[in-house]
Amino acid sequence: MPTRPVKPQVTTQAHTIMPPVRSRTRPAMQGQGNSPAPEVTEPQQAKEEAGYAVGYGKPPVATRFKSGQSGNPKGRPKAAKGLGTIVRDTMSQKVAVRTPSGEKRISRIEAALHKTVELAMKGNPRALAQLIKLYADAVPEAKSSAGEHVLIEDLTATDLAMLDELEQILLAGKEQAR
Repeated sequence: MPTRPVKPQVTTQAHTIMPPVRSRTRPAMQGQGNSPAPEVTEPQQAKEEAGYAVGYGKPPVATRFKSGQSGNPKGRPKAAKGLGTIVRDTMSQKVAVRTPSGEKRISRIEAALHKTVELAMKGNPRALAQLIKLYADAVPEAKSSAGEHVLIEDLTATDLAMLDELEQILLAGKEQAR
């Protein structure tokens, strides 16, 4: 079996190619030497015509919105609805409900309330709690007047006497503070 000659491995270094070096030249300063004043270019002319420096809140004249043109031309479509509108429209749609007196058409939210009442009457604790909360939110005067009425009925003669005595003490404390 003939053997092949082994070539020695040559290591080559990777040469990075650099871009050509640019020479820097400084512009001639005005008023020094015999060089003429530099020409005014178009962007500089626009600045001078505008009468202000371009910067934050001061865009160049060429890039400003034209008068009567919106910054958001497409904007929100006129027919776009928000979530609240969609929910209101959906819950106010009429549905057919079977009742003992026949079929009735009521809003979906009303049907949901009827179903909650039905579940609460069957003993569902979550439905009952939700129904009580809905009632308290919908009828605030019933909540306040019922609470006051219960407190007066629950007080005994001894409780009333103690409250009168406490009132006398508090009034005497206010007079001494003056």
